[in-house]
Amino acid sequence: MRERFLDWGKYIVLWFSVLLMGFLSIVSLISTTYFNAENSLAERPSYRADNLFLNLLILCIILFVLYWIHQKFNLEKIPTKILAAVTVIFVIGISIIWVLVSHTYPEADQKAVSYVAYLMSADDFMFFKHGKYMQVYPNQLGLSAIMECLYRITGEENRRAFMYVTALSNGAVAYLLYKITDFLFHKKRITHLVLFLSMGCIQVFLYTTFLYGITLGLALSLASVYCLLLFLERERFLYGILSGIFIGASILVKNNYSIFLVAMVLLLFFKALEKKKIRPVLAALILILSASLMGKALTSFYEIRSGYEITSGMPKSLWIAMGMQEGERAEGWYNAFNYDTFLNTDCDIEKSDAIAKESIKNSLQKFRENPAYAIHFYYKKIVSQWNEPTYASLWANQFHEGNFSKIVQSIYDGLLYVVLHEYMNFYQSLIFIATFVCLYLRRKEWKIEQLILMIVILGGFCFHIIWEAKSQYIFPYFVILLPYGAVGLSDLLPQFARLFQKVKNRK
Repeated sequence: MRERFLDWGKYIVLWFSVLLMGFLSIVSLISTTYFNAENSLAERPSYRADNLFLNLLILCIILFVLYWIHQKFNLEKIPTKILAAVTVIFVIGISIIWVLVSHTYPEADQKAVSYVAYLMSADDFMFFKHGKYMQVYPNQLGLSAIMECLYRITGEENRRAFMYVTALSNGAVAYLLYKITDFLFHKKRITHLVLFLSMGCIQVFLYTTFLYGITLGLALSLASVYCLLLFLERERFLYGILSGIFIGASILVKNNYSIFLVAMVLLLFFKALEKKKIRPVLAALILILSASLMGKALTSFYEIRSGYEITSGMPKSLWIAMGMQEGERAEGWYNAFNYDTFLNTDCDIEKSDAIAKESIKNSLQKFRENPAYAIHFYYKKIVSQWNEPTYASLWANQFHEGNFSKIVQSIYDGLLYVVLHEYMNFYQSLIFIATFVCLYLRRKEWKIEQLILMIVILGGFCFHIIWEAKSQYIFPYFVILLPYGAVGLSDLLPQFARLFQKVKNRK
């Protein structure tokens, strides 16, 4: 019974992953979600049909080039540590260069978080009052606390200091993807490919100027995953404690990284059943307690400092209700329903929760009465997020001022904007297809720990079907697909070798 349960658990994760990546691969080949000059400022997605034959042809050319490079230079002969060092330096270097030349400035939430942090550094807690920003969005407290520390060091609202922290986080993400890939797959070619893919992921560089802690939180989450894998191998609680600290810090930066916590706890319970040991269960408790206690400790600290009670903010039901509504942007995207409802009830949690539940009830009834509409709604909600290849990384840099070089200006609104967008479009398709290939070809070989990042991705997929939609939110999940993309490309290279050998033999 136990063995059957474990097999079913692994197969459910595997086949749902295959279905998801197969769906995303097909959608990415036949269509693209994008922001154009007219709708970029409003963050309103548009959709276009793509030429399937042309996309397949270009992807085949890309694979041929990769095969030629591998045959010519033999990727496996490159010293791994040197390549890893080059990758980290390259990622950090390009990220810093983008900070220096882009001249971006924050707006909306990132501007609000930065300003609140600056006031906190001056011991001004006006935004902790009833109805103000920190009472509406207490989930931003962790990010504001990090910014406050930086602003206290610099003595001003030095936004660029946080951008440099993000640049270092980008390098940490590349390094941790390499370490996790090497740990899980133990194959030099796969490890080298994930390093090359990390250098080619332009979305990471473009997000350096976005003051929202996305890659900082991702780096902390990946550090937690790596420590957890070390714990499972060596069974030392030190790694479990470190994993708990990293995931707790990650969730403080961005609440959405709780999905990593859920995935890791599921993995630990699975391994406890598999090995018939209590240690993984204890490690799971360490992770949960760390995340919970760190959040409560930070809240208590700022309640004492500010003199204001920090409430739970908007009820989660408001976000779910908004995720089931249409709006000016797209299906399930932000339409201000949650914010307006909460403020119109004078930030009354119970009243706004009741309104949200009524809205959810109405949406469900509408979906039941018109199944075709429901399918169309959720199809659009999914593709507007997952099939947008920039993941709003170009959109994130839309607010800029100053004198730019012609190259930077072209990235913002010229030829390079188009070039980068199309590059990211093909890069996205390549990662999706390579991931699908590796999941399917290795369907009889996967160990559950090798699927840990796919468990996170499945969790993120399900979460953002229910929650508010935004392509920006999918960015971390795309980045953690890179190890699987590297596995898929590694598996495809021998297939190309056989194909060329057959052609050569016929000639």
